[in-house]
Amino acid sequence: MSPRDDVWVLTVGDELLRGEIVDSNKAFLSERLLRLDLETGRHVTVPDDAGAIEEVMREAVGRARVVLVSGGLGPTRDDITTEVAARALGRKLVRDVEVLEGIQGFFRSVGREMTENNAKQADFPEGAEILPNPIGTAPGFMLEAEGALLFFMPGVPRELYRMVDEQVLPRIAARLSGDRLVRSTILRTFGMGESTLDRELSDLARDDPDVTLGFRTQFPDNLVRVVARAPSEEVATAKLVAVVEEIRRRLGPTVLGEGERTLAEIVAELLLEKGKTVAVAESCTGGLLTGALTDIPGSSGYLLEGVVTYSNASKVRDLGVPPELIERHGAVSEEVAAAMAKGVRDRSGANLGLATTGVAGPGGGSEEKPVGTVVIGLSDAEGTVVHRYQLMRDRTRNRELAVHVALEWIRRRVLGIEIPGETFPRATPAGRRPA
Repeated sequence: MSPRDDVWVLTVGDELLRGEIVDSNKAFLSERLLRLDLETGRHVTVPDDAGAIEEVMREAVGRARVVLVSGGLGPTRDDITTEVAARALGRKLVRDVEVLEGIQGFFRSVGREMTENNAKQADFPEGAEILPNPIGTAPGFMLEAEGALLFFMPGVPRELYRMVDEQVLPRIAARLSGDRLVRSTILRTFGMGESTLDRELSDLARDDPDVTLGFRTQFPDNLVRVVARAPSEEVATAKLVAVVEEIRRRLGPTVLGEGERTLAEIVAELLLEKGKTVAVAESCTGGLLTGALTDIPGSSGYLLEGVVTYSNASKVRDLGVPPELIERHGAVSEEVAAAMAKGVRDRSGANLGLATTGVAGPGGGSEEKPVGTVVIGLSDAEGTVVHRYQLMRDRTRNRELAVHVALEWIRRRVLGIEIPGETFPRATPAGRRPA
């Protein structure tokens, strides 16, 4: 008999198969299990059909150590996952009075009356261990059958995410921990492609079979997953720390940070830690940069102002850009970006003024300034930095990438790291024109 897969992920719902909802749960679950060094052997999506669910569930129990099931725990007639699981595994359904009271209390707390069909969310297969759901009405549950651990979770992503981190992963770790301990982390990088990262770091995994590196793109960043295995926690941790330190040494400022934090979160933390404030003047990014900064809780502690000066008139009126600069060099120019950055800094009193201007596309480009031309300027007490970039032909990605580069500028400036003209992805230093 072939060895069992580590994990199967089963998602349930007609809406997933129709494409009405993007099934992000599968990717999330597989990524989380990697933290325990468990690889997903199969992703399966089935409709709200009892026969289809039961068939896949029976197969998964015999072929995987861990089976993760999401969806079908709700109160409606097409939510049948629990009763199918009970039938497939030969268990009776048992109503949990305490869970039922919790569901009733949830409805009272939001001023609504619970309908009778919600009561079925308190039914579980006999022998199930209930997994609390503090932000929804559908608890999850765990079963053990035929050597497999089965976890049943709601399909609502925010409910599932919390249940996985608080309830599921600790139970899996406690039951499947073997002779070797695993420690892992993720390094977020910007400015270097996957193939280059692999080339620069390949020997780190080759020299030690207990260390593995994985690479994936999360546009526009590339993530490096580092896994270290050892007989003890101390040795595994020491291996991980040593490899991470060596990666940081080799890649330098290309490494944005460690863990799940986004670049915006990293920048926000730095600004608060250093007591720095920022003001933003946007043209081609149209408010996206301000949005990225304000998406982070506590943004009032570092963002003083965000201005969208899309027209030439608004650049002159709101930022004090001299009209002759626009007439002589155009709105998409190093000179205007520098004046925008200084203007928004002067009017707000922020430590840093940041500006974006460019040709996002799909139209509006010229031979001298094709679609994808973006100019970023930064002004602070040390002076003004401005660079011109040639990005892509796609409007959405041009705007997203311009925001990312601008955030990276803040990070570098606050940390005292040089902002080179060659910052990702392709740059033309100030004063030069792209070929």
